[in-house]
Amino acid sequence: MKRRLLLALVPLILYAMVDIPSSYAAPIPPFPGDKQLQRGSNVEADQEALNGLCGAERWSVKTGTDADASLINLQSTTKTTIATLTSLPAPSNIPLNNRIQPTETTVFQLNATLTEYKLEADSDYHLILNDGAGNTLIGEIPAPSCVGSSSPLLSSIQKARSEFDARYIVTNSFQAANVPVTITGVGFFDFLHGQTGVAPNGIELHAVLDVQFSTVGGSSIVNGDFETGNFNAWTTIGTTSISTTAHSGSYSGQAGGPSATNGDSSISQTFTAPSAVSTLSFWYQVYCPDTVTSDWATATLKDNTVGTTTTILVNTCTNNATWMQVSANVTAGDSYTLSLINHDNNSPGDPTYTLFDDVKVN
Repeated sequence: MKRRLLLALVPLILYAMVDIPSSYAAPIPPFPGDKQLQRGSNVEADQEALNGLCGAERWSVKTGTDADASLINLQSTTKTTIATLTSLPAPSNIPLNNRIQPTETTVFQLNATLTEYKLEADSDYHLILNDGAGNTLIGEIPAPSCVGSSSPLLSSIQKARSEFDARYIVTNSFQAANVPVTITGVGFFDFLHGQTGVAPNGIELHAVLDVQFSTVGGSSIVNGDFETGNFNAWTTIGTTSISTTAHSGSYSGQAGGPSATNGDSSISQTFTAPSAVSTLSFWYQVYCPDTVTSDWATATLKDNTVGTTTTILVNTCTNNATWMQVSANVTAGDSYTLSLINHDNNSPGDPTYTLFDDVKVN
């Protein structure tokens, strides 16, 4: 009997001799957003957001402190569209500290609508850009304090951040903007992880180097360089098309055509001159094998506020394939209608057409 009792007590004695803390708990599994995050998982926060103030994943590439930062061509800006960038093939491999050339060594500029923005956990300003045709793309403005002093992008990032801060108070919740902007930034491929506004191929402008808004008090000219590849924001009459012969960028607006047309063909837009601007300008190139008495290019600017119309390009007929600039004074706050016109007398032997490009107010 005593022997059986002793044998029963042995396990209890051995257990008491082992130092097992009373607070013992099973290991906590890793948070799905930590360094074990799998590529392509639909997690709202990016891995670098867990670091608090600044990012981690491809952060050197995002901010210009990577091994290839010196390859970024900061002396040239390539005008493009959201549709063009989102049609680029997604890379099969994304290096952490190197750039995918030529996209990630190119500074792009595009016109878009800024629909929403927010402050991310990695201190970036997250901008959602929309082209009005169903295509979206993300732009990111890093916090200058998160950019290394050796970065060739630092001064431009500081400027872009200041430009945005002058317009909006950014919080960690999405806020609507819905304003036309011209955005300049370095091409960048991000990993897809459910970002709001992300392009299908993961392309972004990161870092954004410049943001130009329609100045408060006016709507400015929209799509003045025709880089949307269409007549978005313009009204057309007669024979018009988008040409790939451009003063800058890839496109221009064409009035008239290589075949004879009858009468006026026009491209027009109504806008309100923003505050702090005084001049409207544009470039044109006319193909006119006839004489100015029969065919011509012309342009008018109607001040809708005071009811006056000014011919800012008198009837012109040349055929030397030269781009020429026209400028005219505008009054801040007044509503204007700009009409860019080509006239052809429908003679089959000498059709006339005119290219217009880089319409802007400043």
